[in-house]
Amino acid sequence: MDSDVMQTALKGCELFEGLDEGQMDLLIMRANSREFSAGKTVYERGEDSGGTFALISSGRINVVAKDGFVLNELGAGEIIGEVGVISQHDKRTVTITTIEPTEILEWYIKDVEEGSPELLQRLKDLAWKRMKYWNE
Repeated sequence: MDSDVMQTALKGCELFEGLDEGQMDLLIMRANSREFSAGKTVYERGEDSGGTFALISSGRINVVAKDGFVLNELGAGEIIGEVGVISQHDKRTVTITTIEPTEILEWYIKDVEEGSPELLQRLKDLAWKRMKYWNE
């Protein structure tokens, strides 16, 4: 994925709103692009997070609970993996499966911690919001 496409994906995500050009460039440099065909597992409940979270840059995914119930459907511009990466157990809390061909941009949380404390706080806020929503 080229840097223009990455930048467009970042700008389309609420989590990254208001970041300056330098912060955006750093995120682009440190992003790992991954592609999945339809029906593939991106993250599996219970596995180590590996310290990563991701932005869906294209495609759609299902967020699946332990019992197989689909909690949510997410698409381009949405963040995944944030709950597992900020939890003290460092484990995935849900399974993420693709509905259609999907591409993600993935980062290590340590890169965010070092480069943008504000972004780290936003990521934590998103994780707590989702945990509360899914537990209701």
